[in-house]
Amino acid sequence: MISKERLLLDEIATIETPTFKTAIAPIVDIYNSHEPEYSINRFLQHVSTEKEVRDASTESETLEESFKAETLLRRDVYKTIRAVYDNKEEMDSLSDENKRLVQQMELEYRRKGAALSEDEFNELTKLNLKLEELEVSFQRNIDSRDEKTLFTRGELEGLPDTYFKDREIRDIGGGKKYVVSTCSADYYLLMNHAQLESTRRAMFLVQNNRCTDNVHVLNTAIQIRQEKAKLLGYETHAEYALEPHMAKTPQAAYDMLTELRKNLTELGSKELEQLEQLKRADMHAVGKIYEGFFEWDRSFYANKLSNQNFSTSNLRCYFSLPQVIRNMFELYQTLFGVTIVEMENPRVWHEDVEMYELWEADKETFVGHFYTDFFHRPGKSRISVHNIRSGYNDETRQYPVCAIVACFAKPEPSTPVLLHHTEVEMLMGELGRVFQNMLCKTKLAKFHGCKALEQDFVETPIQILKDFMWSPHILDKIARHYKTGESIPHDLVQQLQAAKSNGAGLSYLRQVFLAMYDLAIYNSADTVDANTLFNSMNTDISLISCGGTRTFVVAKLGYFIKHTLASKYYAHLWSQVNSADILHSCFLKDGIDMSEVGMAFRTIVLEAGGSKDSTDGLSMFLGREPNT
Repeated sequence: MISKERLLLDEIATIETPTFKTAIAPIVDIYNSHEPEYSINRFLQHVSTEKEVRDASTESETLEESFKAETLLRRDVYKTIRAVYDNKEEMDSLSDENKRLVQQMELEYRRKGAALSEDEFNELTKLNLKLEELEVSFQRNIDSRDEKTLFTRGELEGLPDTYFKDREIRDIGGGKKYVVSTCSADYYLLMNHAQLESTRRAMFLVQNNRCTDNVHVLNTAIQIRQEKAKLLGYETHAEYALEPHMAKTPQAAYDMLTELRKNLTELGSKELEQLEQLKRADMHAVGKIYEGFFEWDRSFYANKLSNQNFSTSNLRCYFSLPQVIRNMFELYQTLFGVTIVEMENPRVWHEDVEMYELWEADKETFVGHFYTDFFHRPGKSRISVHNIRSGYNDETRQYPVCAIVACFAKPEPSTPVLLHHTEVEMLMGELGRVFQNMLCKTKLAKFHGCKALEQDFVETPIQILKDFMWSPHILDKIARHYKTGESIPHDLVQQLQAAKSNGAGLSYLRQVFLAMYDLAIYNSADTVDANTLFNSMNTDISLISCGGTRTFVVAKLGYFIKHTLASKYYAHLWSQVNSADILHSCFLKDGIDMSEVGMAFRTIVLEAGGSKDSTDGLSMFLGREPNT
C-alpha cells in the first residue's frame, strides 16, 4: 500500500496544471481504498491472542506513521496542492467538504514546512531532530531516576498491611527500615495514607528533586520550539499549536482559563479551609503547631475528607455489567433514534467478542456494525474504541465498523461483573465514542468520526455522555440491583453527586494552573525559566504552596515537552466547558425531550464529523456562540 501511495504522489507532483479532479481526487480515492487495511493492521495489536500478530501490528503501524510523516514533508507534492488551493475559480466550484479538504491539506503540508525554501527546510529538519532527542532524553531521565528512601514502620503509620508485604527491608544502625521508591504505586499510596507530615514531606521532596536535569532539557525545548514557530511564520509556538483547533488563538484559550479561574477561586478557597481544619485538628491532637497547608498535604487530606463523606464501593451492586450494557443500549437507541441488533454466531477474533448491527429506528436503513470485547486476556489493551472502517459516501455508501475493547475481569459462575461508578462513567463515554463513529455521515473517509475532530473538541460529545452518569434521571434508567432489579435509591445518588463535588474547586484550579502555565511558557517571545515560573504560578493559581522548599515538579511532567501536547493542555478544559454548556442548556434542561435534543445533536454535530469547523456546528446546534 505504501509503495502504491508513494508512486501516486510521484505522479501528482509532476502535474503541470493541477485541478481537484486530477490532483486531489486520486489521493482521496487511494485513501478511501487503503484506510480499512491500515485500520485493521493497527487494531490487531490491541486484541490478538498471538504475540507475533500483535508485534507485527505494532511494526505495521510504525511503518504507516513513518510514511505519513514522510508524505507531509514532500515539497513537490505541496506545490501541486497549493496550485489547486490558489485557484479561486477551482475552489469556488467545489462542494464545502471538498473545499475544506483542500484547505486542510494545504495547511497540513505548510505546517510541516513544505512551503519553506530549501535552506529553511533544512534548518527546520535540524530543529525537529533536536526536539526529538530532547523528548527522548526527558523521558529517559524520568525512567532512569527511580529514587529510593527509607522509613521506619512508625514513620509509615497509616499505610495498609499490604504495603509492607514483600517490601525490601534494610538494617540501618541496628534498626529496620523499609525501602520506598518513587514509582507511582509506592508514591501515591504513601501520599494518600501516611499520617506523619514529616514522612509525606520527605517523600514529596525525593520525588520532585530526582530529575533536575530535565529543567534544562525543557528550557531548551521551549527555546527551539519558539525558533521553529518563527521559521514557519508564527510569533510563538502556542500560536502555531492552536491554529488548527477550536480555540484558534492562545488568547482565546487564555480568556477561557481566566474566566474559569475567576469562577473557581472562591470555591477552591472554601475547600482549602476545610482541609486546613482537618490538618489543624491533627496537629492539635499531637501537640504540634499548625504551620500551613502544603502540596504534600493535598492528597492525604483530600482522601481523608472523601472517606469521611462517602464511599462509592457500596454502589457496585447496582452496576452489573450485563444490565448496564443493556440499559445503556436502550438509552442510546432512544437518544439517537437507532436500533441495536445482536448478531448470532458471528465470525469474530475471540469467543468473548459480540457483534451488533446498527439500524435506523425504522429498521429499514442499515447504519453499520460494531463489536464489543470486554473481558481481560493477556496482551489486550485497556478500555478504548477502535475505528476499523470509516463510513463515507463514494458512489455507494461504505458502512462504518468499529470496536470497543476493555479489560474487565470475567464474571464468576454465580455473580456478574460488578462495576465501580467510575467504570460505568468511562464505559458510557467510550460507548458514546462508538456511536460518534457509527453515526457520522461524510463524503470523505478522512473526515469520518473522532479521528477528524479538533483536539479541543474531540472529547466534548464524550464528556456530555459521561456526565449523564451523574444525573438522577438517567441513573434511574441505568442502575438496577443485580439481584432484586430495584432502581438505585435516590439518597445514594445524592451522596454520589455530593462526593463528585468534594474538592472539585481545588482539583480544577490545578488543571487551570497547568493549562495557563503551558500557554505561558510557549506564548512568550522572551526567554523563560520553566521551573521558576512553574513554582510561582502554582502557588498563585492552585492556592497551595510547596512551603518554601526547592522543588522541580515540572522536571517529571511530560505534558509540556511532548510534541503532541505542548501548548494543548487547555484542550481538555475547553472540551469540558463546551460539554457543560450543551448538557445543561440542552439535554438536562427542564421540560426538554431528550430524544429530540439527541436527534438534533446527532444530525448537526455527530453526522458532520470533521467535515466542518466544530465551532460552526456547535453554534448551529445551540442557536448561539458556544460559551467558551
